[in-house]
Amino acid sequence: MTLDFCPAPRIRSYIGRRIDHPRDDVRHFFIGDVHGCAREFDQLLKASSYMQGEDKLYLTGDAFTKGPDPLEVWRIIGTTGAQMVLGNHDVALLERLQARQEGADESDLKESHKHTLDQLDPVAAALILWLEFVPLSIRELGFTLVHAGVNPERGFDRTRREEFLAIRTWPTTNGIEGPRWHDHYTPPDGRTLIFGHDAPNGRVIKRENPDVPPYLVGLDTGCVYGGRLTAWILEDDDIIDVEAREKYA
Repeated sequence: MTLDFCPAPRIRSYIGRRIDHPRDDVRHFFIGDVHGCAREFDQLLKASSYMQGEDKLYLTGDAFTKGPDPLEVWRIIGTTGAQMVLGNHDVALLERLQARQEGADESDLKESHKHTLDQLDPVAAALILWLEFVPLSIRELGFTLVHAGVNPERGFDRTRREEFLAIRTWPTTNGIEGPRWHDHYTPPDGRTLIFGHDAPNGRVIKRENPDVPPYLVGLDTGCVYGGRLTAWILEDDDIIDVEAREKYA
């Protein structure tokens, strides 16, 4: 079996335009790392014809930190009922939220971290409770969702917590350079594995041949760094993205 990179059959980029999409049944939407980019988050939902109350929405994690408007991201999550897997920055945010509630010294805190905490102060208690129950993975019949990836040798069931949160290269390195874990990944079943985390590597679509759904979809396209925010719709095998309004980090 040859495993190749193949482009998605349809890649559509929109700035403020909505797609009229025929409705058949529930669709599953997956969006890459939002990182506090609420305007782009809202724009992408509108552009992709996401139907609140009918479609299901999933996030790859790292939803709040670094960007300008984490509070509005939280409100969108609440309004849409989006499900999310835990990212490495979500873990750090949870620790900082808990530390602030305990009165910890913040004199050494980065300004970007302080901005995030200040924005989220009105909802801190609810957000802490929510983050404490966000899972490392979500598995359903047609897909597996994780933040960073899986151990390509041990597989999903034996992947460690820190790998779900932060794996990038394989063999692992201390930096961002090197072969990616998914260069060594063999799909174990018919599920599509969806992940985020790896903005330097950008969007990843892998399929066994051009006529079948992808077995691997990577969705972190660096919106907070001035890139794009990207969604993938499982039923349509469709990639949709929007440009960042500006470079935030």
